[in-house]
Amino acid sequence: MPTLASTNPLPQLTGKLCLTEGGIETYMQYKKGHAFRHFCLFDLMDRPEARADLRTYHEDLIKVALKHKVGAILDGVHYRTSRDWGELLGYSKQGLKEVVIQGIEFYKDLARQYQTADSPMPVSGVVGPRGDAYKVGRIMSADEAEDYHAEQLETMKQAGADFATALTFSQVDEAIGVVRAAQAIDLPVVVSFALGAGGRLKTGVDLSDAIETVDEATGNGPVYFMINCTHPVDFAPAFKAPGPWVKRLCGLRPNASSLAHGVLCQLGHLEEGNPVELGQQMADMARRFSHITVWGGCCGTDAVHVDEIAKAVLSARKTDQPEFAATG
Repeated sequence: MPTLASTNPLPQLTGKLCLTEGGIETYMQYKKGHAFRHFCLFDLMDRPEARADLRTYHEDLIKVALKHKVGAILDGVHYRTSRDWGELLGYSKQGLKEVVIQGIEFYKDLARQYQTADSPMPVSGVVGPRGDAYKVGRIMSADEAEDYHAEQLETMKQAGADFATALTFSQVDEAIGVVRAAQAIDLPVVVSFALGAGGRLKTGVDLSDAIETVDEATGNGPVYFMINCTHPVDFAPAFKAPGPWVKRLCGLRPNASSLAHGVLCQLGHLEEGNPVELGQQMADMARRFSHITVWGGCCGTDAVHVDEIAKAVLSARKTDQPEFAATG
């Protein structure tokens, strides 16, 4: 299990199973009817009704964690709180910084209210890609990415985030830049890749190569890696030939539906899939890879899916022996 050089390691790094949120944007958009510009969830933070729905959403996740006596990673609203998206919505640099701080405090307040010894609740600041996560777009250099994401990470650190999560990344160099920016301010960082069909990043890079390249360029900088916004049907091919890189992968956040990203974005309604089936698919992964500690969902999922995943994973861990134990 990877560890941090800290007297207070993150619970998921000590073997504690931790749940994380599902598809918060799709939940707020389709289940609660909130419209927000350019998929920028942070734009809802100053609307009392929306803020109340955001709180309820996270409290539902927290109830699942408390029921199962597992941890809950609190994050979600910061996904697009970076310079380009803020400017697109008309936020000043200071205004965007205040939103980042407000979001971290929102999660810290939830942690103060609900966390227990059995259910620790670390707060993560989420960093999304500079461009559209589902299109390759312009390829950035690692230096450019480091410069771009540094100010968002610095604000998260100042606000008291326990760590940062680079979510839904598809460019390896951009991931390297984020990690370097986090290293510069001693903020633990997680990198989560989104995969397309065949278990590869949108740029065509194999997941194994992406993880190994980021680690080589940053001195094993990420505390761990994850997969998100990808259905198990799509990420399964990445594990056909598991190797040492698998030990660095410690979190899974699947989509509810196996439909392609582009199709999901054009449907106009929520595809929730089958929560029980998704839970069983994650249980299969738990049996194969005993070191994975972070479990949640992405597009189309909510506390119902996360509950089914938690039940299935915990049951698998109690009753089954791992079929494969990755080696570091």
